[in-house]
Amino acid sequence: MPSLSFLLLLLFLLPIICRNFQAEASGGRWRILQNNIGITAMHMQLLSNDRVIIFDRTDFGVSNLSLPAGKCRDDPNEMVLKTDCTAHSVEYDVLTNKIRPLMVQTDVWCSSGSVTPDGRLIQTGGFNDGERKVRIFNPCSNCDWEEVGDGLKARRWYATNHKLTDGRQIVIGGRRQFNYEFYPKNDAASNVYSLSFLVQTNDKGIENNLYPFVFLNVDGNLFIFANNRAILFDYNTNKVVKTYPVIPGADPRNYPSTGSAVLLPLKNLQGNQTQAEVLVCGGAPRGSYIQALRGNFVKALDTCGRIKITDPNPVWVMETMPQPRSMGDLILLPNGNVLIINGAGTGTAGWEFGRNPVLRPALYRPENGINSRFESLNPTGIPRMYHSSAILVRDGRILVGGSNPHVNYNFSGVLFPTELRLEEFYPPYLDAQYGDLRPAIVSPISKVRIRYGQRLVVRFKVTSVLNAKTVSVKMVSPSFTTHSFSMNQRLLDLGNEKVTNVGTATFDIQVTSPSSSVLAPPGYYLCFVVHQDIPSVGIWVQVN
Repeated sequence: MPSLSFLLLLLFLLPIICRNFQAEASGGRWRILQNNIGITAMHMQLLSNDRVIIFDRTDFGVSNLSLPAGKCRDDPNEMVLKTDCTAHSVEYDVLTNKIRPLMVQTDVWCSSGSVTPDGRLIQTGGFNDGERKVRIFNPCSNCDWEEVGDGLKARRWYATNHKLTDGRQIVIGGRRQFNYEFYPKNDAASNVYSLSFLVQTNDKGIENNLYPFVFLNVDGNLFIFANNRAILFDYNTNKVVKTYPVIPGADPRNYPSTGSAVLLPLKNLQGNQTQAEVLVCGGAPRGSYIQALRGNFVKALDTCGRIKITDPNPVWVMETMPQPRSMGDLILLPNGNVLIINGAGTGTAGWEFGRNPVLRPALYRPENGINSRFESLNPTGIPRMYHSSAILVRDGRILVGGSNPHVNYNFSGVLFPTELRLEEFYPPYLDAQYGDLRPAIVSPISKVRIRYGQRLVVRFKVTSVLNAKTVSVKMVSPSFTTHSFSMNQRLLDLGNEKVTNVGTATFDIQVTSPSSSVLAPPGYYLCFVVHQDIPSVGIWVQVN
């Protein structure tokens, strides 16, 4: 029979044991979607038909997925295989979990992209014969890539794209390109414009300013972060409006040191009261790339810097992540939290230049106090190293794919082989225990069009007792994700003006759409109702 002292100890420990068990149980879960999608997911973009366009590069040699009968790429410029009848791009149908091979003609390796207001994916640049190319993908059942030739003035390899207020996109930087240009072209904006900031942030021989982090600020200017510093840039006048302090520690955060960044959720979207904050996380200490070339893998950075870019005198506030991480992705979740996922604990970007895979995602709650924002989540079993990617889909899951796409799709003889598996991560808000809190949108139907500053009523059902103070509507712009940066990612918190009970477990929430295209560039957004941090399945809305 147990002693009294043992029973008292058990009673003392039981709440701690239960609390730890619940934390583990609610730490999200993983599932393999496809064991072999044929290619590795180096670049991903969700489109408004709930299909994800995925591609890697064309100079691998033969992939694991054949093109439809009769289709082959004949490219005399290719270095590995001149005639290739295999796919290097696929369309993944989120709703059916099926893959369709696509044919991309020129090399899209380390390229960039953005979605137009009408929903087409504009994909720019790449390597070799793809460096000036523009490719278009139209979201329809049987569409394929359309190549429109040399649509860029400069070679773009490792560049960043961002949607602008008028529906155009700006293409910034790239290897040995200290400039920017616009797409589509017109007589007023057909040239290449110099950007001396990219010269100033260039570490010779390494660069550390590729894939710069770019966000449209709430004043219409662009926040551009490269290497270890940032500017606020007026792209219309080609002038620097503000220079921000160097991030504390002065270590590089861009490729190949490869941290990540995100624009935190925007609130108060009417008038001129909106404030904007940027979060930059992870990366590798200066010199890590050279050390990796020599076989020495330096511990990645474990810090995040957060800065309010709209402040007159902004300062960085530093925080510590649960683990050091380079090559991690920052993904905005529908409830406004940030998921930090993928990457390595030591080393940098580059084949086999990373070590110690970080298998556990971390959750960052921006509304919490500074020492209580991070939470470690349940791990995957698949290392996601160089060239991995992750994106949010409409039901709140995260698609995760890619890692180390070696030439000839090397699956052996290397520490981290080419990874063709596609998996999904269910964030904690999708745990079954929160099912009764989860709203379900009744109306409007998906693909509704809304105007700027429009009064909008969203009807939803929820089975639990509704806490009206904890209900809000949020809009998320799906990202073009590659190399640990989600281009055009943006979350708009529309808040909650009024909640009305209109029937059994049925409610109307009234909000107002963003007041201008400076806050929400025109295009498709995912719209969610969030109740007590638990989001509904989203609907598509088109802002124009």
